[in-house]
Formats: sequence, C-alpha cells, structure tokens
Amino acid sequence: MIEVVAGILRQGEKVLIARRAAHKSLSGKWEFPGGKREPNESPEIALERELFEEFGVQTKTGKHIYTHHHDYGTFQIKLLAYASQWLSGEFLLSDHDQIAWVLLEELQYYELAEADIRIIKDLQI
Repeated sequence: MIEVVAGILRQGEKVLIARRAAHKSLSGKWEFPGGKREPNESPEIALERELFEEFGVQTKTGKHIYTHHHDYGTFQIKLLAYASQWLSGEFLLSDHDQIAWVLLEELQYYELAEADIRIIKDLQI
C-alpha cells in the first residue's frame, strides 16, 4: 500500500489539476497534485514537499478533506487529500505536462485518475 497525499489548491471558484507526463505511471491522467509520503513524514509536510519538488511553489497545508483506498490492479494507494494554499512561486512542470485551474463542474470533462474521482464528490458538498 502506497500512501499518497494530494493538495486541493483553490483560486477563487477554481481548483488546480495537473496532467501526468508521459514518463510517469498513469500518464495522461489528470489529478489533484501531490505525491508519495516518505517514512516518518507527516502528510502535511509530505504535501508541501511534493508540491515544491514537482512545481517549485511554496504552499501551506490546511484541513484534511478526504481519505480513500484505491486498487489500481498492479498497486494500491491510500490517498489523503488536504486543502492547500498556494503561497508563492511560479508553477514549473516536471512530473506533469500541463496544469489547469478549473471549476468543479468542469472536472467531468477531464480524464481524472480513478482515485481522484472520489474526491470530487466531497468538494461539491
């Protein structure tokens, strides 16, 4: 079981999603950005580290939104989603080939990673 953290970054009514690059597993799928939690690392610190490593931005992790276990067949993840605030920095792409700020109702038009689809329902409450 791989523990993964995801950040829900908002800009007004929009949320940030990122498309996984061709060299990554689940390439071409859109996701709420984040990454793997390291041993002895809190989920909050892991998320801030991952967002800095993947995009070069400073963030602050807020409240826990959602936890979901998902089986992709060849691997399983425990996904922890948190509200996240973008503090500074320009978004650079390394693990992703595209980002988009989208309204919640627009998420249905993006091919999201299966585990991330479950988060949308909690965001619409």
